[in-house]
Amino acid sequence: MMKRLSALSGLALLAMGGTVVAEVKNPDTLIFLATFDITSLDPAYIGNTASTYASYNVYSRLLDYDGSNISEFVPALASKVPSVANGLIVELDGGGVQYTFPMREGVNAHKVGIKGDDGTITWHLFDGLSDADKASIEPGYGQITADDVRYSFMRAILQGESWMANAVTEMITSGKYSNIEKWAAGLAGVDGFDDVDAAGLVAVHDALAKKVRVEDGKLILTLETSFPATLGIMALPFATSVVDMEWTIAQGDWPDTAATWQDFHKPELSGDPLFAEENGTGPFMVEDWDRAEKKLTLKRFEGFFREPAPLERVVLRTVPEWTNRRLQLLAGDADVVTTPPAFVEEMRASDGISVTNLEQVYGRSLFFAWPVAAEDNEAIGSGQLDGKGIPPNFFGDLDVRKAFNYTQNYEVLLEQIQLGRTVQLRGPTVNGIMGYRPDSPVYSFDAEKATEHFKAAFDGKLWDVGFEMTAYFQEGTDEAAGALAVLQQNLARLNPKFRLKTQSLTSAALREKTRGLPNPQSPMTYMGWGPDYSDPGGPLGAASYYLASTGLVAGFSGDGYRALLEENFDPLLEEAWAMNDPESREPIYAKLQEMTYDYATTQFMWEAVTSNVTRDWVQGYVHNKILYGAWNFYNISKVEQ
Repeated sequence: MMKRLSALSGLALLAMGGTVVAEVKNPDTLIFLATFDITSLDPAYIGNTASTYASYNVYSRLLDYDGSNISEFVPALASKVPSVANGLIVELDGGGVQYTFPMREGVNAHKVGIKGDDGTITWHLFDGLSDADKASIEPGYGQITADDVRYSFMRAILQGESWMANAVTEMITSGKYSNIEKWAAGLAGVDGFDDVDAAGLVAVHDALAKKVRVEDGKLILTLETSFPATLGIMALPFATSVVDMEWTIAQGDWPDTAATWQDFHKPELSGDPLFAEENGTGPFMVEDWDRAEKKLTLKRFEGFFREPAPLERVVLRTVPEWTNRRLQLLAGDADVVTTPPAFVEEMRASDGISVTNLEQVYGRSLFFAWPVAAEDNEAIGSGQLDGKGIPPNFFGDLDVRKAFNYTQNYEVLLEQIQLGRTVQLRGPTVNGIMGYRPDSPVYSFDAEKATEHFKAAFDGKLWDVGFEMTAYFQEGTDEAAGALAVLQQNLARLNPKFRLKTQSLTSAALREKTRGLPNPQSPMTYMGWGPDYSDPGGPLGAASYYLASTGLVAGFSGDGYRALLEENFDPLLEEAWAMNDPESREPIYAKLQEMTYDYATTQFMWEAVTSNVTRDWVQGYVHNKILYGAWNFYNISKVEQ
């Protein structure tokens, strides 16, 4: 009766020219239309954000992120979060570190094994079982213990398929080996994995088993040296998601024996037993995956170890055409849609639509490289400081880098290009990552200081003769074109002899000019890179990505950039990474962030931001930046506004 009255009231408002209050369609089902497609249901196999929409909601991990906080954790399958204070993180003699994870009791998977009168085990959905059936569950068959966690970690590492599984290998070996193949070859003393014999395969399995073991019902991780990102990796929805060992083996997967693991190493997608099958412990289970229609349907798991989710179902569909997604959202037939940036503001102005800006864990910057390739490099013109080009080591001059940073107008970038949605980037780490300080120094537009540094560069010659160079960005990134245009205009106003040209390139062409070369061809490039876990250090952290001489940014920024980092930044990065106490590490990362200002390593512009576009009845989304926008459907409900 109330719904009928609501509808009549809406018609009355419509007749008076008012806005209709739309009735929630499919109140127990969330319909999500996306442009991405899920690769696999196997959390050990996947390495892309799209596939985590399944793994994040279907599987559980030892730890979860504490809401939106990317560096704080809460127990999930583990009953406590390890720390030095509670004694579950112990520094060992010789520099090793031991993590102990006590397990939550009474956790059931979506399917459990029941032993029949003839002794055979058959698998049944836990939901709907009678009390008598539950009493017949074979211990451990769909009941999660530390042995399942041990098996899950070892299976992911030995499978070695995804970059995230390999990140777990780096964690386990404290950064010594980046994948199981290199570990096996290193232990065997051979050049490559193909040369590892059967004894070597068993040896690396046994070495792994010593680092991941079960003791008194607890999972024990033993690392040779500090790897402070360990807890963050435990919470990511990839290779540390926990599968039920007995069920997985029953599907024909790795039988947990040392001599057989190579048979399951790097499986073909269709040959992976968990490609389209799951038995997780998450708040949702897979009801149907129609790969032809690119439609995944998740159903609520009533036996979830926390309270059941508010939603009964979630439907994820791949719909490439924006017009189709838009019309379904406006009609209320879809609840969430992937929206091109160019249409976000149009959606924001539409009735019944909610747009939420989402801060990201990375920023957008202009990267300086020095030296660049000198031969056949059109980006540097003549290759000389003669007004018709720039020398290959142009950005090796600190005054040049500082002058470029003072020439950019960051207020214009934030107000006119980013439309006030975000804040200035203060260095490689963004708000929420250890070492970020809201008062750390940043550059601002200052024509006098820019002029001062340009006149000091190259002993004054640069100001007299000027320069001409090309900066590159990926095609289709309008915000990059806008930021470079602001810089271009300001340079010309300072000195008409300063000529900055810009060129958009395909992603492949941009990669050719930046990656895989001892020294790149691009002297200044618009890009953005984000960390793979919430800790700023280690092989895949934000500070290391930008500031380690072996990091990702150093790989495309030239020998001079690498030398600067090796001398000034590497020692502090290594010092911080060797510590397990966050309170001791944080000031070091703050110092590193400040040093990027002192050395003007990069033109840091803004923290990246994306948007959620939904019907306004969708409630409960919690944004955690380190998950790159993946949805935790457990918190979501649909409430009439």
